[in-house]
Amino acid sequence: MIQRLDEKGCLYFMDYTGDFYDPGLIRKIKKAAAAKAGCSCFLTHNEHGHVLTCRNYDLGHRVSENDPAFTGLNVILHCQPKDKYESIGVCDAVWIDPFNPLFQSGGPDKEGFSTEMFSCLPYVCMDGINEKGLCANLLKVEIKDGEQPQQTSWGPGFILRHILDSCANVEEAVELVGTCEIRPADWQECHIFVTDENGNSAVLESCGGRLCAVKTDIVTNFFQCRGDMADSHYSNGALREKAVYMADINGEKRYTFGHGHGYHRFVSIQSQLEMHCDLTSETYRAVMPEDHALVVLRSAAQNPYTKAAGTSVTQYTIIYNNTERTMKAWSFQDFSKNFCYDITGKPIL
Repeated sequence: MIQRLDEKGCLYFMDYTGDFYDPGLIRKIKKAAAAKAGCSCFLTHNEHGHVLTCRNYDLGHRVSENDPAFTGLNVILHCQPKDKYESIGVCDAVWIDPFNPLFQSGGPDKEGFSTEMFSCLPYVCMDGINEKGLCANLLKVEIKDGEQPQQTSWGPGFILRHILDSCANVEEAVELVGTCEIRPADWQECHIFVTDENGNSAVLESCGGRLCAVKTDIVTNFFQCRGDMADSHYSNGALREKAVYMADINGEKRYTFGHGHGYHRFVSIQSQLEMHCDLTSETYRAVMPEDHALVVLRSAAQNPYTKAAGTSVTQYTIIYNNTERTMKAWSFQDFSKNFCYDITGKPIL
């Protein structure tokens, strides 16, 4: 069943009941496009002590070569695979077949679309949370000129799927990615931000074909396992942003800025988390109401009408509650209406 949620036809809901570990389906997804996007993520806590994982999904899909308008086809997907963890997350369905005109806003409501076309959705999941409170988010990074690109187009989606289906916490996610049959070289143009119900968080990165796990509460689109950043990020010869050194309350270096982009969004998020720092906690964790977390996400959203800070667009904004195993999503920066579900796929009104 496919249920349309928003007026523009950019967001749908689907309860996936098939076997997405079927070998035939896996062969099919290996022919799909690479799933990569910008994005910003951070971890905070609400006033009740619940862990919140907050995320903007940024990617500028175009209608066609002749139509530069932005489009999108995102699906809130509920999965309950046999002998694995139940989960709910959001998929970018355009990655299944980027050149198919039915894979854009309103596509599922058009003639010729069938549920079979969504069979690969679990492997184009961009983020999600499982029944154990483990949340995983896929984000793009840029490798340096001369470095070997990722060896498969499907690796990132596979590794995210395995994490949601099999891991109960950040420690297990790090172990799985380090021992999985999908090698780090298969997905090194992406990194994965994982959080759990205990407030642990880390970014998993494939750098030079090696797995690195870095503790962090914020992730955008640069490597955090390597401190070899350029002071400025250029795009097509134009200065986009400059990296800013950030320190903790004791003046010690707090974050590592490596090759890539997204510094301006990172700094915007970090400065606001600092304003909500709980100095009574041992970890100086950030604490804020959920509506304040949404303000932080909106400040880092990608504006489609300017190229001052990038050329992308925020397709959806989402807040996962790791403690309660719920999600709340806003589509294409329409913050007048949200869509909220629990881990079983039941709408929360």
